[in-house]
Amino acid sequence: MANRLDGKVAVVTGAASGIGAATARVLVSEGARVVLGDINDGALDKLVVELGDSAVGLHADVSREEGVRSLVQAALDSFGRLDVLDNNAAIEIPEDTGSSTSSNEAWQRTFDVTVMAAVWGARHAIPAMLAGDGGGSIVHISSGAVRYATATKAAYAACKSALETFSLYIGAQHGADGIRSNVVRPGFVLTEGVREIFNEEQRQRFADMLALGRVCQPEDVAETVAFLASPAAGYVNCAVLDVDGGGAKPMISW
Repeated sequence: MANRLDGKVAVVTGAASGIGAATARVLVSEGARVVLGDINDGALDKLVVELGDSAVGLHADVSREEGVRSLVQAALDSFGRLDVLDNNAAIEIPEDTGSSTSSNEAWQRTFDVTVMAAVWGARHAIPAMLAGDGGGSIVHISSGAVRYATATKAAYAACKSALETFSLYIGAQHGADGIRSNVVRPGFVLTEGVREIFNEEQRQRFADMLALGRVCQPEDVAETVAFLASPAAGYVNCAVLDVDGGGAKPMISW
């Protein structure tokens, strides 16, 4: 349904590329105005120019409370309200090597960007939402790594799991206020970074393993975020939606 976000104002973190940029485009296409936060100023500026008057960009380091607060304030200053918060920013650190080997710095930095950014988002966004029409939607981007262990990135997966639990509590404690909190849990997503790491043959081999026969695009995740942000999802709260195309093909024997 076109323009299902008319009149809504959203904050998207980690918005300069990948899932965040795709989400910004979809939200604007459906009528929302957006405040986009990232530390990649060059890519962020290009996206703001692309989206025009419906977008405001802000250099924001979400590992600091002030960075998150500034995005909420920018929404109020620029557009007069806040209806949607998309906690999309993420970080993958080379030193996040494993459950017994990841460095203290990798754990702390990942925790701040993933969990504390969401804590600060709730702290500042919820009062702003309540001051408007008294409701809103908070969407958190998790990862399939929560369910399926990989060889590395223990801190990343553990922090995403904590994010899912925090979302549950936001939705349970503020649902009566009209504020819904949900999680989108993507699988393997074909972002710009993934395209640089895996060649076309490797990507096709992976796609052949999946139930839908193709790799998830950033737009697939973005469309789910837009749904959760919209009135169409008005009774969806405390949910985790897997966006992985059904995962790997089932083994069928006759």
